Amino acid sequence: MSASVRLVRALPFVAALASCVAGGAAAQDGPGLTGAAAEAPMLIDRVVAVVDEEAILQSELEREIAIWRLERGQAGDTLAMDDATVRQEVLDRLVESKLMIAAAKQAEIQVEDAEVEQDVEENISQLVRHFGSQEGLERELARNGMNLADYRARTAAQVRDRRYMAAVVTRYVRSKVEVREDEVEAYWNAHADEIPAAPDSVRLASILVAAEPSEAARLEVQRKVGAVLQELGEGKPFPEVARRQTEGPNAERGGAMGVVRRGELFDRRLEDAVWSLRPGEVSRPILTGRGVHLVRLDAVEGEGRVISQIFFPLEIGAAEVQAARERAQDAWGRLQGGEPFAKVAAEVSADPAAAQGGDMGILPLDGLSDRFREALAGKQAGQFTEPVQTPAGFYLLLVKERLPGRRPTFAEVRDMVRRALESERVEAELARYVAGLRGRFYVDIRG
Repeated sequence: MSASVRLVRALPFVAALASCVAGGAAAQDGPGLTGAAAEAPMLIDRVVAVVDEEAILQSELEREIAIWRLERGQAGDTLAMDDATVRQEVLDRLVESKLMIAAAKQAEIQVEDAEVEQDVEENISQLVRHFGSQEGLERELARNGMNLADYRARTAAQVRDRRYMAAVVTRYVRSKVEVREDEVEAYWNAHADEIPAAPDSVRLASILVAAEPSEAARLEVQRKVGAVLQELGEGKPFPEVARRQTEGPNAERGGAMGVVRRGELFDRRLEDAVWSLRPGEVSRPILTGRGVHLVRLDAVEGEGRVISQIFFPLEIGAAEVQAARERAQDAWGRLQGGEPFAKVAAEVSADPAAAQGGDMGILPLDGLSDRFREALAGKQAGQFTEPVQTPAGFYLLLVKERLPGRRPTFAEVRDMVRRALESERVEAELARYVAGLRGRFYVDIRG
């Protein structure tokens, strides 16, 4: 069974672009030839297979081979395969996809235009973010002989085909798959050793004493922010201003940061600002331990938010670092004197979690920095560290609980095991279904 039959999935957006770009470039070959070159016979394309009266062209096969290699490379698959094997693998994938589409059409399965259009627009939005702007995407398409309308039409055809295949899997494959509870437990017993143990973890609370920038540094950043706000107020596009003004690493992409979800931003003030915006809105200046941020909400994607930012770091000098060190030592002295950790955190800490006693939740030890792991070595529940210097400032860490690593119980992973078993059975049933389609529809492989 070839790779496509294992489960129907959408191609990565870059791969989809590669497919369309290759098609656009191919369409440019030939025009403008004169004389003997124009009269000589040329092999523009050829049919390599026919499925239910629909041809698979050599150019289509070559594009799919390029996408196949890209997918394997992105997945880190270094398995060496000769060109003939790859070609056969991809041709099988194309034939099987065409068979499933033929079955969907024969069953009069409908794909709604609105759903196709939504998927196409999401795909284009991803490409716009990848290239920094719609203008950047259109330049890339133009270099390959295409425009946005061409790309939208080709992507719509691909999306429609994928939805046909997904509908076939739902109607004729998944409906035949049943997983009983006793089978789930038996599967767990056979594969329990394959599930990795949870790492040693620790529940922590923290006090962060941040180094404060000098007044001169604050005034300089304030001046830069004012200039940006003036440009935005004049109606200049956010990506254009970001490319010229931001001092963050995303300047070349117009400040684009991609999709973020709850809990992924380093500062709760940033997160609160992002989730309060509507698409297209720009936040007020947000001060964090790293600097000043102006954040724009570009789009909403389910639970995620697509954002861009203009950022100015606040430089911290040696005098400011020494002042923070002294404040951290003072906080440590208060803890040694018996003051409650939560009380000191609420009064001293610059971390947004200070109001909750500095609680950081449960963290895997192997996910902490070397400096934190070294400071926590030997500390038991109820004990706290001396001040630990980090780029954000000085941390004092309280060990609230140590959780030794262990393998999960069946009850904890029952749903995951069920999905794994169901996936295996869907794969097997899909292979049988596609084999049956070969007997129902005309297939001619011409090599």
